[in-house]
Amino acid sequence: MFQSSHIELARLQHHHGGNEWHDMHEVTPSHDAAESDPERSWSRGRIFRCSTCEDEIRVTLPDEERR
Repeated sequence: MFQSSHIELARLQHHHGGNEWHDMHEVTPSHDAAESDPERSWSRGRIFRCSTCEDEIRVTLPDEERR
């Protein structure tokens, strides 16, 4: 699930063919207290991993690509 301040914005799922969809869970690494600040992690995107096959995606906002 893609959450911001405890509000669910979207549910990310990975397609495995047929009618199989599996949830993607956030695995964005955090290194120290400052790194766990959500606004800092958004500047590098957020990483999500499939709960079944370990495929990963990175989600960034359009304005982050200009930085």
